[in-house]
Amino acid sequence: MTNRREKFIVLDVEGMQTCRPYNVGFIVADRYGTIYEKHSFAFPAAIWENLQNCFINQDAQAMTHRNIEEILQDMDKPEKDRKYTISTIYDFCVLFVRILKKYRIHRLFAFNVTFDKGAMARLFGKNFFRKMCEYFDLIFCDIISGILYTKLLTKKYINYCFTYGYLTPKGFPSYKAEVVYRYLTDNENFTEAHTGLEDVLIEYQILLTSFKAHKPLNFEPCQAWRILRDFCEQNNLSAA
Repeated sequence: MTNRREKFIVLDVEGMQTCRPYNVGFIVADRYGTIYEKHSFAFPAAIWENLQNCFINQDAQAMTHRNIEEILQDMDKPEKDRKYTISTIYDFCVLFVRILKKYRIHRLFAFNVTFDKGAMARLFGKNFFRKMCEYFDLIFCDIISGILYTKLLTKKYINYCFTYGYLTPKGFPSYKAEVVYRYLTDNENFTEAHTGLEDVLIEYQILLTSFKAHKPLNFEPCQAWRILRDFCEQNNLSAA
């Protein structure tokens, strides 16, 4: 049975897949819409690591939608005016552990949680991260799965994706947070910020929607594209 007083973390990271994340945004919240803490950390050491990776792989385009320039500008501002907490990785890790203990956190939610979990392991160091997760009995929950099984496996959502062209490269309905949020809020003008904390806030709203659906919830990571594809095939749905 779900603990109705449970507090959990919703988290989002920015960074390349093989590097430590340079921006981590997270909130401590509950299933009723109350947010207890908000944090947005930026790590100068990891910024350089990500930029180096782009240059080495000649992949300058990979960082064009990221918020590195904004963070670097933020570093020149007085601390009280900053959007980000400019931090060492050590100080962030200490604070994160304290928050886990303070709120007795056992569940961490993210949109595509496998990516975020891997990024956090690189940030903390894989051995310490594993021991921390074991100590706090942390469960990593995928918001994609929660909203998929409650709101997206419908003809309405599939037709919405086909109508607006929200498709994966292979032509399946998209499940990106930006698309899902547009659908749920009926706001075609919404654009995802691609900054940790701002993305967390919209992903939290998606999570709350899944909680309110009054359906069985499954937060195990899944192959959403395959499930959406199979749903289309079973219901004879296509873009044509």
